[in-house]
Amino acid sequence: MRKAAITSGVIGLVLLIGAALMAFWITPSYIARLPSSYNKTRTYSGTLTTLINPAALSSGNLSAAILTNVPQTVRDQVQVTQTSGGTALAKDTETVTANGQQILRLSGNHAVDRSTLAATTSHPSDWSVVPSKGQIFSFPIPAKKQNYTVWEPLTESSVPATYVAQVQHGGISTYEYKSVLPARPVKNSQALAALPKALPTTLLAKISAAGIISPADVTGLARAFPGATTIPLTYTYQATTSYWVAPNTGIVVDVATTDAERGAIALPNGTAIPLLPVLAGSYKATPASLHAAVSDANSGSSAISTWGMWVPIAAAVVGFLLLVLALILSLRGRGGRAAGRGHRERHPAPSSQIT
Repeated sequence: MRKAAITSGVIGLVLLIGAALMAFWITPSYIARLPSSYNKTRTYSGTLTTLINPAALSSGNLSAAILTNVPQTVRDQVQVTQTSGGTALAKDTETVTANGQQILRLSGNHAVDRSTLAATTSHPSDWSVVPSKGQIFSFPIPAKKQNYTVWEPLTESSVPATYVAQVQHGGISTYEYKSVLPARPVKNSQALAALPKALPTTLLAKISAAGIISPADVTGLARAFPGATTIPLTYTYQATTSYWVAPNTGIVVDVATTDAERGAIALPNGTAIPLLPVLAGSYKATPASLHAAVSDANSGSSAISTWGMWVPIAAAVVGFLLLVLALILSLRGRGGRAAGRGHRERHPAPSSQIT
């Protein structure tokens, strides 16, 4: 019985320690984090209310340069290419197509914390990463009812994402966040490479006649750029985005964005004269992409709940019961030995002989 008590106690103690480790160390450190095999693609669709054809604009063909109500598709792929402890190197590639033609492609490597999913400077020195700040492609594991900061690649800047409410979206409970990016200069070199760097002066009369800029601006440009055949352009980007995030996993199950990228004539004094939007429209997740994101969120939440809560609870309950059993067996063993000593016969000493 003593051996059974010891065995029961040891197993019970191991289960209690294992439950604590599983709940507070193993699950947060190795299960509730970005896996090294992560490779997901999300697809969004919408409409570009305005789209500039750079080739037509550069050639001076204003009538062919401005397109309206063009269907667009945004494809965003995130793939983890390397990991180092709690840090992952994630390649984020976003491709925008309009009428089946690629109009923009942005690709960058980001070092992210595998639990918070935010950009981090703690990474191996040989990693080539984009200097970034905030949430790159996902929210923390788990997400909370608080404000965060998200990264915007076109302007290479961060913007606050404000917590709005807990709502049903895509058939599951989500946290909704909203970010409002004011007009900021486009700094991404990949985006700028796809845009005209200058406007032919021959277009000035046409865009003035179209009411895009005033005659006074045309006169001012003539004075600012005497004898010039082209005038430099600059660009800004602004966007309003809603995110629907699965709380347990931080997975963004859907995004709804309304944005505008605008061109402007850059003046020598540092100011600019606004022109037409180069790209303006809106998009959200396709039904298939929304379904896939919800499925990933449910699967991840189930794994986290199983290993972070239910398995530790079961192990703790069994471990506690085994410790109780060990105590009972130990007490019974002691009681049995005591009882045995109390009933042992004592042999009387032989009586004396009196003669």
